[in-house]
Order: sequence, then structure tokens, then C-alpha cells
Amino acid sequence: MLSLYFFKYKDSNFFVTLRHIYKKTKLMTKKLISTATILIISAISIYAQWCSLGIKTGYSSILEQQQSYKEIFNATNNLQNGGHVGFYMRLGRTWYVQPEVLYNYYNYKTTINNTNNQYNIHTIDVPVLLGVHLVNIKMFKMRLMAGPKFNFNIGNLENETSNSFKQESRKTRLALDCGLGFDIWRITLDVRYNLMQDIFKIQNTEGEVLNKKPSQIIQASVGFRLVGDNKKKKSYKR
Repeated sequence: MLSLYFFKYKDSNFFVTLRHIYKKTKLMTKKLISTATILIISAISIYAQWCSLGIKTGYSSILEQQQSYKEIFNATNNLQNGGHVGFYMRLGRTWYVQPEVLYNYYNYKTTINNTNNQYNIHTIDVPVLLGVHLVNIKMFKMRLMAGPKFNFNIGNLENETSNSFKQESRKTRLALDCGLGFDIWRITLDVRYNLMQDIFKIQNTEGEVLNKKPSQIIQASVGFRLVGDNKKKKSYKR
């Protein structure tokens, strides 16, 4: 009986100790979670002053190879319509870097040896732009930007070969992207001009490339800033 009582007493002390450890651990965990939450909120508020993230969508078009950029305003006849959607990130205040990932779609027409061909183009565009805020106040910003754009063909474009030419689709292309942007509250408006390799490499029977001129692409987009504001750092005078 004494031995049984001893074990019961010993077990009760063991469970009391476990309960005490559990309570202390639970209290410490709550403090850690509270501290981590405060730190995360503080980091986000600081981070949001020089970083923003948003979504965007808009209009895309491409000029035919034979046309000059001077004809761009004759949109009804010359532009081949399409659209794009994706998201962007902006890092920096006065000067900034803006990477984007966009799904892009447009119609495309080519004329080879008096033969007209039309295609539906599907691509993933990854521009990485360097920009500067010309105006950067709380509710309005005006921006200039330029940089490379990496283009990946995700559509199903068949290669063609005839007696007079050979046409092969390019899977990846490099472009020059530049433009002007405005931010009004959380709304962002961008107009871009791109110079990009043609989606096709077209050669004659002698191996000469027939479409050496780059494609000219116009994009106009509207976006919404989800987080961040890239606001100008305040200066305090003493």
C-alpha cells in the first residue's frame, strides 16, 4: 500500500510539473507570436515605402513588317489587336526597378511572296525595367521607364517550308521596352513601345533572312496597386 501511494504521489508531482511547463511554454509562445506579428507589421510598413505589388491588364498591338512606325496612328488599318494581363512589382522610390510577368495575346499577319498569312500569337513577357519618378507625391506619380523584355512563345506555331521560303517560329526573343506611366491613387496607367525580333525567322532558298526589321509593338495598360506605395522619403529639417 505504501509503495502504491508513493507511486501515485510521485505521478501527481510529475503531472503537476508537466502542467507548469505547458503553461509557461504556452505563455512564451503567445509572447513570441505577438512580438513576431509586431515585427512583421513594422517590416511591411517600412518595406511598403519602397516596394509595391499590383496587377495590370490592357491592349497590345503589332505593326506589320512592311509598315513604318509613322503609320501607327492609322490604327484601323495598321494595328493588329490583342491584349495582355499579369502582375508587376516596383522596387525603389525616385529611381526604381520594375519586373513584370505578363500573358500576351495578339493577332499577327505576314505577307510573303504576295501570300497573306494570319496567326494567333500567345506569349509570356518578362520585362525588367529601370525607371525614374519625375513626379512622386502622395496621390499622383509620373514615371519614365526603359529596359529589356524577355519574350517566350507558348503558342503552337507550325514551321512552313515552300519552294521559295522557309519559315521557323522563334521560341524566345529579346526586346527593348520603353514607355511613360502615371499613378493616380492606386490606379496605374502605362503606355509602352517595344522593338522586338519577329516571331518568325523567314529565309529564302539562298538562306537570306527576309524579315530583318524588328517588330514594333504598342501596349497600353491599366493596373491596380495591391500593396505598397513607393512614396518619396520625407526629409526633416532641423
